Amino acid sequence: MVTLRIIRHGRHEQVLAECSSSVVPARGEVVQLDTLDERGEQSRPSTLWRVVSVTLHVPSLASSAPRDGARLAVKLVEVAVLPDVALVPDFEAAAAQILSESKM
Repeated sequence: MVTLRIIRHGRHEQVLAECSSSVVPARGEVVQLDTLDERGEQSRPSTLWRVVSVTLHVPSLASSAPRDGARLAVKLVEVAVLPDVALVPDFEAAAAQILSESKM
């Protein structure tokens, strides 16, 4: 299990979700974010986000072994997302602009 952190990509990055996960999405996939209430039932409409990058925080060879004797492992995966432009065409131009600005 890793901690999966979903971050909205842009000038002002915003953490949208964080949870334990045994799966890691790939670039180009769509992530559906659900808002659940205390009973585990959906309390708001879902939102769809396109994965633009995946960053695995991998311990280097220079890392110290954990005190509990466990092996070094990936514990955090950050996934940068943008609103899924396939569903909302108006976002396509804005998403393209954000991506071009991030290349500078």
